[in-house]
Amino acid sequence: MDIVTEDGPSASQYLPPTYIRVLALALIRHPSSGALFVTEYLDPARGESLHRPAGGGIEFGETAEQALRREFREEFETEIEVGQRVAVLENIFVFNGRPGHEWVVLHDARFLDDAMHRPGPHPVLDAPTDLGVWRPATGTDLPRLVPDALTDLL
Repeated sequence: MDIVTEDGPSASQYLPPTYIRVLALALIRHPSSGALFVTEYLDPARGESLHRPAGGGIEFGETAEQALRREFREEFETEIEVGQRVAVLENIFVFNGRPGHEWVVLHDARFLDDAMHRPGPHPVLDAPTDLGVWRPATGTDLPRLVPDALTDLL
C-alpha cells in the first residue's frame, strides 16, 4: 500500500474501469480566500500530480446529491450542504496508462464543519494515496485541474 507523505500524495494504484463511470463532484470554495477544495493525486504512469474537485461515484438508485453527501462522509468524515447543479461534463482521459470515460455531475457545495476550512492537507480516508487540499484561486505552477473541461467552466 502506498503512503501519503508530507510532500504530497504517493502514486495512485487506481485503474479506470472498462465502462462509463458516473461521478458527482463538489465545487467547494473557501469562504475567505475563494480557493477550491480538491483531491490531489498522482498519475504514476506520467508522474503528474492532478487536482480534481472532491466527490466520487454515484451508486445505482442514488442521486448526485446523495452521492456527494455519502462520499464526503466516507472520504473526510464530514458533512456538506449540496447546492445547485452547475454542469454535467463528459470526460474521456488516460490515467495510469489506461483509458477512462466518465460523466461528471458538478454541484456547488459547502462544508458544514469549519474544521475543513483549515489549510490541511486532509487525508482521504478510503484512498490512502490521495489528499484533500485547498487549491488557490490564482497562481502558477499548480497541478493540472481535471476534468480538463472544468478549467473553461470556472
